[in-house]
Amino acid sequence: MDNRQSGFAYVLKIFVIVSLFSFVVFAAQNQRVIEELVSPMPEIPLKKAMGAKAYDAAINSRDYSYVGNSKCRLCHRNFFLGRKNDPHDHAMESLESSGNDKNPHCLRCHSTGHGTPTGFIDMEKTPRLANVQCEGCHGPGNIHIALAKDKVKNEAKKFTGGGFLAGEGTTEVLKNICTSCHTERWNRSYHDFDKAYNSYKKADPSTGH
Repeated sequence: MDNRQSGFAYVLKIFVIVSLFSFVVFAAQNQRVIEELVSPMPEIPLKKAMGAKAYDAAINSRDYSYVGNSKCRLCHRNFFLGRKNDPHDHAMESLESSGNDKNPHCLRCHSTGHGTPTGFIDMEKTPRLANVQCEGCHGPGNIHIALAKDKVKNEAKKFTGGGFLAGEGTTEVLKNICTSCHTERWNRSYHDFDKAYNSYKKADPSTGH
């Protein structure tokens, strides 16, 4: 076998290996989707994290509503810009490419507030709440904004964590938010939970700045 034939055989071998690997990855991914779609509807992440009693009391009070991260950027511009590089801010892309962008099973963890009265519905009605934004982890932000504008006037409002249902002083709730979506089935994002969690205290988790 001359050098040309040897080279061709080597390239063919690599192509076969890569193709088989890609097939295995695709099959595994497809199997996860199938398993998800035949499973019971996942619980709303915020509800699972807070507990049903606390969540129902807060949401049923109608004091809380989602506002979208365009409101957050007014005071937290560095975090707003930093998150543009983060996979959470592109969470809807995989749903759109797979045709699951209206599937409630998937939207619970790929959008902001889906399943709640003021949360994400679909790209036509509520595009401002697409992807996993600030409120996707912290909960509705309207009271947080009201406190920022006039804390004295709004101090009587029921709130925790600076006006968020999951914010400062509610670390365990925030951690529960993470594990509500990053389950054993879908967790390929991190291997060290505490390290990953702490990275999100920075504006851009990918750079640590």
